[in-house]
Amino acid sequence: MELIGNILKESTRIGSPSAPSKVDPENTQKRTLYKLIKKARSTAFGEAHNFAQIMHDVDFTDRFKDIVPITNYERYHEKWLHRSINGEKNVTWTGKPHYFALSSGTTAGSSKKIPVSEKMIKKFQKATIQQLNGIYDLQLPPSFYKSNLLIVGGSTDLKKVNKSFNGDLSGILAKNKSFILSPFIKPSKRIAKIKNWDEKVAAIVADAPNWNIGAIAGVPSWVSQLLERIIDHYKLETIHDIWPDLKLYIHGGIFLKPYQDKFETLFGKSMVYQNTYLASEGYFAYQRDFLKSGMQLMLSNGVFFEFVEEKHFPLLDSDEHLPIPTLTIDQVKEWTTYAMVISTCAGLWRYSLGDTIEFCDVRSRTIRVTGRISFHLNTYGEHLSDSNLINTMELLSNQMNVSIEEFTVFSDKENKRHNWYIGANTLFDEAKGAAELDDILMQLNDDYETVRDHLLKSPKIRVLPTKSFYEFLHKCGKIGSQNKFPHVLTKEQNNLWQQHLEED
Repeated sequence: MELIGNILKESTRIGSPSAPSKVDPENTQKRTLYKLIKKARSTAFGEAHNFAQIMHDVDFTDRFKDIVPITNYERYHEKWLHRSINGEKNVTWTGKPHYFALSSGTTAGSSKKIPVSEKMIKKFQKATIQQLNGIYDLQLPPSFYKSNLLIVGGSTDLKKVNKSFNGDLSGILAKNKSFILSPFIKPSKRIAKIKNWDEKVAAIVADAPNWNIGAIAGVPSWVSQLLERIIDHYKLETIHDIWPDLKLYIHGGIFLKPYQDKFETLFGKSMVYQNTYLASEGYFAYQRDFLKSGMQLMLSNGVFFEFVEEKHFPLLDSDEHLPIPTLTIDQVKEWTTYAMVISTCAGLWRYSLGDTIEFCDVRSRTIRVTGRISFHLNTYGEHLSDSNLINTMELLSNQMNVSIEEFTVFSDKENKRHNWYIGANTLFDEAKGAAELDDILMQLNDDYETVRDHLLKSPKIRVLPTKSFYEFLHKCGKIGSQNKFPHVLTKEQNNLWQQHLEED
């Protein structure tokens, strides 16, 4: 077995990705866009937007941006995507999508259906292998390389609709996992097919002693709950009592920091954490340098990136097709907030992803995700970004000496107040917490301080056990896998949330 471990270790060394300095970002992205346009030129979308002519233009990138409008899911679904979902071929990408990934969508709303082409699946597989190859830099012992990777994801039992299959992206990828990785991935096919999250967790717990897990991949909120269940069931001190070779945790989907303290108690040995930026729409980036927290954008992975400056964010939600200036990879600046717009090899064109990012290092195209556009609070001109909200919770956690894992806020226009709901491991004084939160926000954001002086009343907070948030997701059918609690509630979501709290 030691020989097998050394062979696997050597294979990761050979396949270790090249340094970012050797890549020309601008030309790489131009080639990516050219290939996308060329491939889709005979589709209904390509013909409607003159792709056959655009690809021959010297300035085809600018021409593409002039002709194709930026869109969001609702507009794109209404005009184009519904045709693919209904089974029509060659609409926005060649052929017909074999899969549609059901994104978590809103807590109260239905899931979005994102097309996943065969080409995109191959890009996912390539990126995953490239990412795992990078662990050679960690110089882990050969024993790690004979362990298994536990993927905590959705069901591989996909629903067939109009000759396509619908399901969680993680389930789609698990069903199409690379033959190279298949022997090393847990859980088994039987467990991976289970749709009910609680049943799947129970099955994983039952099989846990039979596995040698060296790495885990999954969303922090759900992975932490799974590890707690295993530890409680077998009366362990830490998860390393059952999986001594566990060394790597690959995470994404939500921010890790609120769960960091919990993971430190769940793990008995030092761990390596690797951040990933994987969404239903594509695999965009992963953490290549384990000593730094940023993630490196993958510029030749079937996605063309554009970046919208913060001052233009309101235009992204407009119902009209207004011209929105965008920047390409060679035009961005460090530590500036941008919204991501993508065009992909699954037939999304100038699609507003809804995420906000910052470049930590332009030269190595290293980014960090800062939040969601929809999680901005700006009812009275307070201009609180998702990043502001997350930072506030981190500082409040330190001030109150508690671990805050979940939170949400509703802007109560009728009473001119922000109502905060905080999920913490220990309940604390709400009046004191509200005063601290208010003070933190005023220090973080000048606009908030101004509206607090003239328009907005002091915030109210309600401190709840973290399980209240997960129980609500359970009621909404949003439990497990990639589902996450929204940081800002809409009116509809708040009504459902209040009903849940009253029933509790």
